[in-house]
Amino acid sequence: MGVGGSGRQSLTRLASKIPDYDVFQIEIKKVYRMIEFREDVKNLMRGVGGKGMPTSFIFTDNSIKEETFLEDINNVLNTGEVPNIFTAEEKVELADMVRNAAKEENRCLGGSPAEFFSYFVERCKKYLHIVLCFSPIGDALRKRILNFPSLVNCTTIDWFSEWPADALQNVAESFLADVEMEDEVRHSCTEMVQIFHTVTTETAKRFLDELRRHYYVTPTSYLELITTFKTLLAEKRKYVTQQRDRYKNGYETLISTELKVG
Repeated sequence: MGVGGSGRQSLTRLASKIPDYDVFQIEIKKVYRMIEFREDVKNLMRGVGGKGMPTSFIFTDNSIKEETFLEDINNVLNTGEVPNIFTAEEKVELADMVRNAAKEENRCLGGSPAEFFSYFVERCKKYLHIVLCFSPIGDALRKRILNFPSLVNCTTIDWFSEWPADALQNVAESFLADVEMEDEVRHSCTEMVQIFHTVTTETAKRFLDELRRHYYVTPTSYLELITTFKTLLAEKRKYVTQQRDRYKNGYETLISTELKVG
C-alpha cells in the first residue's frame, strides 16, 4: 500500500528474485476484458499448480480495467482457485500435469480427476504469492475492500511511507550522474530538486489545512521533476550552443571576407 512511485513493484521484483520466484504480471492491451483476464489467470495457474513453478503475481490498481477482475482475485486469495474457471476437459489436462508429482508424494491414490484437481489447487496455494500494489488515494480502495473483503482478510498489508531526505538525495544524484557538469554544480542541483520536493510537500499540507483539499506529492512527481530538469537543461544547452556557433561562424565569415576584400 502506497502512492505511485514509492517502490512497491520494484521491491516485489527484488524480493521475488532472491528465492528464484518467477514474476507474472498481466499486460493491459487496448482490448482487455474478462475473457482475456481469465485466460491469463488460467495460464498462471497452469504454471504454478501444474508445473510447480513458484510465482509472484503482481496485480496493481492500474490493472483493474473491470471491477469484476477483483472478484477472481478475491476468490484466489480466499480459496486458492476461481470457481468453474476450468472446463471438464481442461481439468483432465491438469490431472495429467500433476500426476507424476502426486505419485512422488504418494498422493491421489484413488486416481479420480477430483482428487487430482484438489491436489492441483493445493499446489496453487503453496506456490502462488499474490502481491496487490494499491494506492490509498481516493475512495476506490475503500469501496473495493467493502465489496471484496479477502483483499484485507487474506493478505498482509505493508505500508510504503514517504521517501526520507537521504533517499531523495541519493535518487537525484543517481539520475544526474550522467549529466555533464562540475561536481559542485551537480551537488547544488541535487539540493535544488530535493528542496523543491520538500517545499511542495509542506505546501500541500498547508493547502489541506486551509482549504480542506488534498494534493498528493508522490515519488513519481519527484522523478518527473528531475526528468523535466534534465530535459530543460539539455534544451537550453543545445540552444546556447547553436547561438554560440552561429555567432562564431558569422564572426569568422566577416573576418575572412575582410581579408579577401583587403
